[in-house]
Amino acid sequence: MKLEKIIVAVIVLFLFTGCQNQSTKVKNIKTFAKLYGYVRWFHPSDEVQEIDWDKFAILGVQKVENVKSESALRDTLFKLFSPIVQGLKISTEKSTPPIDLQSIIPFAPVNKVVAWQHYGINTKQTSNIYKSIRTNKILNDSYSYFYKNILDVSILRGKEVKLTGYFKNKSIGYQGKTSLFLVSITKNEPSLNFSSLISQHKVDINPMDWSKFEMTTKIGYDSEYLVFGGAVKNNVSVLADDFSLFVKEGDRWKVIDSFNMDFEQGLNTNINDWQITENGHKIELSENEIHAGRFALSVKYTGKLFEKYPDFGEVINEPIGNNLYCIIPLALYSIDNETYPKSDIKSLNKLKKELDGINISSDFNIHTNLACVVISWNVFQHFYPYFDVVETNWEHVLSEIIEKTYSDKDNKDFTRTLSKMVAKLKDGHGFVYGERMYHLPVRTALVEDEIVITASDDPQLKTGDIIKKVNGVDAKKVLEDMKNYISGSPHLKRFRALNIFGSNYESGTTNLMVERDGEKILCDIQNKRSIKSIFYNPINNNPYQYDDIKELESGVYYVNLSKCNPENFEGKIENLANAKSVIYDYRWGVKLSLLEVIPHLIKTPVNSAWWNVPKIIYPDRKGMEFSESNWPLNPQKPYFYSKSIIITAPNVVSSGETEMGIIDQYDLGVTVGDTTAGCNGNVNFINLPNGFQIMWTGMKVLKHDKTQLHLIGYHPDYPIQRTLLGIKKGKDEVLEKAIEIAKMN
Repeated sequence: MKLEKIIVAVIVLFLFTGCQNQSTKVKNIKTFAKLYGYVRWFHPSDEVQEIDWDKFAILGVQKVENVKSESALRDTLFKLFSPIVQGLKISTEKSTPPIDLQSIIPFAPVNKVVAWQHYGINTKQTSNIYKSIRTNKILNDSYSYFYKNILDVSILRGKEVKLTGYFKNKSIGYQGKTSLFLVSITKNEPSLNFSSLISQHKVDINPMDWSKFEMTTKIGYDSEYLVFGGAVKNNVSVLADDFSLFVKEGDRWKVIDSFNMDFEQGLNTNINDWQITENGHKIELSENEIHAGRFALSVKYTGKLFEKYPDFGEVINEPIGNNLYCIIPLALYSIDNETYPKSDIKSLNKLKKELDGINISSDFNIHTNLACVVISWNVFQHFYPYFDVVETNWEHVLSEIIEKTYSDKDNKDFTRTLSKMVAKLKDGHGFVYGERMYHLPVRTALVEDEIVITASDDPQLKTGDIIKKVNGVDAKKVLEDMKNYISGSPHLKRFRALNIFGSNYESGTTNLMVERDGEKILCDIQNKRSIKSIFYNPINNNPYQYDDIKELESGVYYVNLSKCNPENFEGKIENLANAKSVIYDYRWGVKLSLLEVIPHLIKTPVNSAWWNVPKIIYPDRKGMEFSESNWPLNPQKPYFYSKSIIITAPNVVSSGETEMGIIDQYDLGVTVGDTTAGCNGNVNFINLPNGFQIMWTGMKVLKHDKTQLHLIGYHPDYPIQRTLLGIKKGKDEVLEKAIEIAKMN
């Protein structure tokens, strides 16, 4: 008996010690993570830009995880970060005053402050509207634009167009360049960012005196709209004035756009006016140096994205865990385009040599995966714009996910772990591109509190079957568990969990118990890798799934947005314009954007909802402000006299929400079906060292009345609940309701 007690005591002590060690590791990595985020995205030294931050995250995890005491952790962190952080202090109490500024003030007179500005967050993705710069540092390939759009080019197709304008360069610094551009955007234009697009259609401006420049282009028959104006790259300041746009009619050039081409009406007076994008430049009217009239347009290099940035002397003075506080300058001075002071070169080179020794691969590795957690958690901590409407204890999430990462056995487990973290954001764009899943060849819906098969590619399963168990587990429990790994509004989480119901990371078969006409049936269903995903399920029983546009009965047309493309739409546009009613079905995906349709539903210009890009200069989203904008849509011919009915569902997300927002605000149609996703805004991506990628929403979008869209979406005018009987009979109850409305007078 005494021996048994000793053995039990040893086991208990072992488990207790193991838990303590695990807890210490989690706390240490959490402390490192907090410091990592503050330094990487908010300390402006040149040395911060010289290192590989993926490798630094891995190295940091390795160095801190087994440190035993707070004082040892403090010393480890200081040794790790001090070669790249000027003025760093790590202490056991909050310092007052926080820093001796004399130690980071240069002897030479200076007036340029270097500090971070984030417009969203630039994560080194191409075709991304988000930007991150250090003020007063040379901006590589940073463009500002002033431009106008011709949105209806129907009368210009097949003709030559000429743009002229006067320019005067004020100063041209390192890699600075000014260009005049004229771009005809076609339907099949490749997906390029703006700078890449105009680089193929521009004339460079060099003179330092007022000079006239011109360029011509032919408008193709597939052209959608025209964009023209000026582009300014990097360190250059310029004046522009007196633009003219012409179309060639026979042997003569005829003016086709005359509104405010000389800037005499001001700026941003209406939707037909000049649009401005500032990136390191200030664009405004000037009365001092003009070509003609009263005003010219001045584009002045400022070296900043927007007005506010941290003053010299401002610091991060925050707790980072383990009873430690960090002090990190938010601003440094610059001498000869280098931040001051410089690091000890030996310490910096030693750090770089250690980083060179870190090998990164896609193979499963705990330290690499912990580094992925450190990186991704910080991006959301500092830059996610929806924490004001999302109830999430993000600080607690970090501890939870670090601990879970330690228990992962492979990258399938880690995909689940990261997905669980992203799910806490409740972001309908939030998704982890990690290990791929295997799927059941079915489409399911939650109908009358049962999980029902609405379509199947497996002959063992029939439409109307009720799934009761999955591999012996209650089907409703399986559904609830899957929702824990999906990000978004409650109704979007449910929709997407049903989209991939029963999916997992293993090949082989899944055992289903289904109920059919009161009888329980067991089936072994082969799991498959296919194009099916949480975003898209190609399996459906839509009777018109192969049709693009179909006349259901006299004067009532059905447009399958998943099959109809712009060419199909143009081919039937007169029929649709003069129909009694047109039903636009959004449930199965989208090839035809309703932004192609809306211009035909309006007689006067309309605007989009409000885009709010975060402007961030302090960590932890403190003092977060927003750059607010929207964009216009102009009417196009022919005008549609037909009634519009739009079938919606939670898969209407992102650009779909933009379209539904305009339809809702301007009462352009009747909506039938289910609520839209409750998620909009340009996505951003985080590339992780193990090869995974996380997609998320980088901006806040509000409805037209500036109320909350996120998690809410747009509710249909006619919400439809499907029935078990209807599904068994093969009825499309949502479409039936849409047809009923279409036939109303």
